[in-house]
Amino acid sequence: MRIMLFAMPGPMALPILQRLLELPVHVVGLVHPAPPGMPALALLPPATPTARQEVVTPVNLATLADRTGLPRWTVGRAGMLALAEQLASQQIDLAIVACWPWRIPTDLLRVPQRGFLNLHPSPLPELRGPEPLFWALRLGWTRTAMTLHLMDEAFDQGPIARQEWFELPLGERLSAIETLAGWVAAQMLPAALADLATPGWQPQPQPAGGSYYPAPQATDFTFTADWLVQRAYAFVRAVAEWGQPFTFIAADGQTALIADAMTYVTGKQQARPIVTNNDQIALQLRDGILLATPAS
Repeated sequence: MRIMLFAMPGPMALPILQRLLELPVHVVGLVHPAPPGMPALALLPPATPTARQEVVTPVNLATLADRTGLPRWTVGRAGMLALAEQLASQQIDLAIVACWPWRIPTDLLRVPQRGFLNLHPSPLPELRGPEPLFWALRLGWTRTAMTLHLMDEAFDQGPIARQEWFELPLGERLSAIETLAGWVAAQMLPAALADLATPGWQPQPQPAGGSYYPAPQATDFTFTADWLVQRAYAFVRAVAEWGQPFTFIAADGQTALIADAMTYVTGKQQARPIVTNNDQIALQLRDGILLATPAS
């Protein structure tokens, strides 16, 4: 099976490429979304790290592709049709998508013989949209699912090939959770690829209903005193690496800006809803106290 991987160069995609390179498939290349200022479609030159960089720099998606001789392209919205023509000449059987910022046009979706398989870290049809792990954490979920589904013209609504639940590790950064989601998807790939190669196999349509959440805005980094303290800790701790301050709204309407969560205690009450002490701030939530670092 000839496979093209579409991926943003983040933590979720690396385990996917690593697993594909272990399987009896032919990975034809890697496509990244083009950053601003890049041509609509461009073939990237391979990186040439120094010997020292090869020793001290952890492997990432680009370096792994370069080490294994995979060509890498960047494509912008305006280059999607040109990319479709490029792939049509390469007889691609399947495209696998691990995080992608734009809707893929119909002409490109039709190029691979078996379509586009999207790896979406939510229990579709719930949490459609660009940042499902952010929203799972903000909603207080302690587990979520990885869904492998075939893409169609609608956003995150194509039929499901495989879906597996996994725990959201408490206190981990979002990048670590994204890596975990990638490993879950990677372990699902062999069975999914076998299904796709089986004559007569059909994916399951998504159930009716579901939910859609857009890209997070600054107001989505707010949490209130009626939250459970573990929920607040998990959310802040995970998303703090984005560098966006969080706004806490106390029961009496006071507010505090925090940068990160340190730890939490349950079953305790303090005299005031917000207590600042040197480089630490204590916030009273419904069932306990969140200890955090204030935003500068």
